[in-house]
Amino acid sequence: MITVKSKGGYVVVLSILLVFVSSIVAIAIFSQVEATTRKVSLTIQKMENQSDALKILATAAAYLRSRYSVANGFYLADHPQSQEFDAAKEFIISSSGPVEKTIWQSFFQGDAEEITFTVAKNLLLTGSTDSDLKKALNKSKERGLINADLSKVKVLAFSESNERSWSVLLYVNVDSSWCWALTGPEGFFNYAVFLPNGIPSYAYYSTGEVIDGPSWFGVDDNGKGGLGIGGNPGPRFYGKTFYRLLRKYSNLNEENIFIGGRVVLSDEDVAAFKNAYQGKTYWEAQMAAIDKVDIIDLVTGQLQAPENPAGLILTYSKDPGNQPEDLIMTSTIQKINGEDTQVVKFYGYDGKFRSDNSNYEVELLIPYPGPPNVPVTIVATETKPNGDTNVYTANLPSFNGFLGLFCDTTNSSIALGEKNKWIKNVFMGDWTVLVMGNKGRQQEQTPWDVVNIYSDVEYYSARDDSTMIVETSNASYTVYMNPFFYDGTPIPNQRNVVGRLKLTDGSPTSELVDGKSFWDAWYKKLSQTSTRDHLNFITTGDISTPWHDGYKISSKIRNIRLDMSVFTMYWDRTRKPGHGNNVLIPTLEVDYRNFKGLGYRVVFGSIASEAVTATWDGSKGLKEFNIFDNRLYSARRGFSPMTGAILLEGLRLR
Repeated sequence: MITVKSKGGYVVVLSILLVFVSSIVAIAIFSQVEATTRKVSLTIQKMENQSDALKILATAAAYLRSRYSVANGFYLADHPQSQEFDAAKEFIISSSGPVEKTIWQSFFQGDAEEITFTVAKNLLLTGSTDSDLKKALNKSKERGLINADLSKVKVLAFSESNERSWSVLLYVNVDSSWCWALTGPEGFFNYAVFLPNGIPSYAYYSTGEVIDGPSWFGVDDNGKGGLGIGGNPGPRFYGKTFYRLLRKYSNLNEENIFIGGRVVLSDEDVAAFKNAYQGKTYWEAQMAAIDKVDIIDLVTGQLQAPENPAGLILTYSKDPGNQPEDLIMTSTIQKINGEDTQVVKFYGYDGKFRSDNSNYEVELLIPYPGPPNVPVTIVATETKPNGDTNVYTANLPSFNGFLGLFCDTTNSSIALGEKNKWIKNVFMGDWTVLVMGNKGRQQEQTPWDVVNIYSDVEYYSARDDSTMIVETSNASYTVYMNPFFYDGTPIPNQRNVVGRLKLTDGSPTSELVDGKSFWDAWYKKLSQTSTRDHLNFITTGDISTPWHDGYKISSKIRNIRLDMSVFTMYWDRTRKPGHGNNVLIPTLEVDYRNFKGLGYRVVFGSIASEAVTATWDGSKGLKEFNIFDNRLYSARRGFSPMTGAILLEGLRLR
């Protein structure tokens, strides 16, 4: 009996222990389930908050679009300033990684090259009342599109000024979720290539050609044009490609060609962008209101220099006969008083250009870092019909970077560089050069002007004789700012494209370097110079690259480099060939048949043109290498032709 009782006691104790342990396990499991449930619930709530934040950001962007003017940017004056500027700023900076943190600090501390955010506006209020944005969000909540308590939502717009801004940082806070993104205007310069009518039906991009940036190919009124591709293995489009029509001239693997993705345009897309891309729209929406003064009137004392930022106009006359150019323009960097100075010269084929009844030579002296808003010294030498000369000097206190070259007739021609010579034209700062006939009164008659480009155009910060350091995981290399691998192939901004760089001593690097590392070094170098280099060259005539003896270099053809965005456009799209005057189609031309071999036409910027010619025929001419990157450009003053749309970029969610 005692043995039986002993066993029973053990059973009771064991049972109690099992119940106790089970209770602990059950409580632990219940606690874990409860914690997991709570965590899942919080995660779901966080996701709902993030979803609402993104929807509110998109609605706010649409609201800003309604308050955007091509001429003036985003209008924000109706909204009160937010008292949370510093707190939101610190949150954005502290929520960013090391590289991003530096970028955001530059925006908020005045170190950015293009934008400095100084104020924050509360977009949910207009004065002391709800704004149209707040009303739109209330309707979205009523329809169940968003769930957030709008009394606890913040929507701020960081801007450069209290009234208008070309770039805005949208910032949205919903409970424990935040998101922000940069928004700004979309210009035709946002495309490496923008062709409203596409490329000619007989032309196509082929093997070795590279488009490193977004591209846009429309169709003409007959539905022809679009985009043509051919060769083996074919060209490479590293940016997103938009086209209405695709033409293939060989059996190609399209996945290897359209690396950046592609979008098929609708007829409505094509029509909308075509209507925006015309000189009349550009002039009326952007150019008519800016201050600008005539150079000859200024230097001869016929008008006073304005104190506010202003542009310059040079009015010249057509020379009689069939002279090659009426006006020649060159731009070089010279040391003046120990400081780098951009010297822009204007003269004619015989050393002088005509204006009214006199002949002139003109120089513009622009100090570092170049426009906008730098003083300019103008020196003009006048030669009168009787041979007498006068030398004039004038100062423009603040030059905004706009330069108009206006012929007093049509059928004139301008040269950038000089025929049969090799003059590197270097631009420092942010420039827009507009070439038009009839003294800018373009609506009276469409011109037949042409701009001939005879040599390289380079940015001060990115000259091909400037060196930069490219760092890799194992070494760092000093190379020139020349966007080609050692073997002569283009370097796109891509991590998966590798090659050996050419060192400054002419030898190749010991290891392969990817394209992204190269271009990161390029833009780091640009940011160090602080010169905001960008050149728009705009005309309602043609821009041509003719062959001349200056291109000769031993037995090889040299590459031609154009650090610029080129725009050729109709003044009035309704006045096309066959309507009124025998209107010519503004065209970007290459005289490829006379080029003796194959090189590259490198455009570090944008090509936008009503029409283009083929650039090579398989054995001679110039292949295309077009490069676009958002880090270079600023449209905040509205000097570049704009699409009328806005972009939302750099989206971040926390």
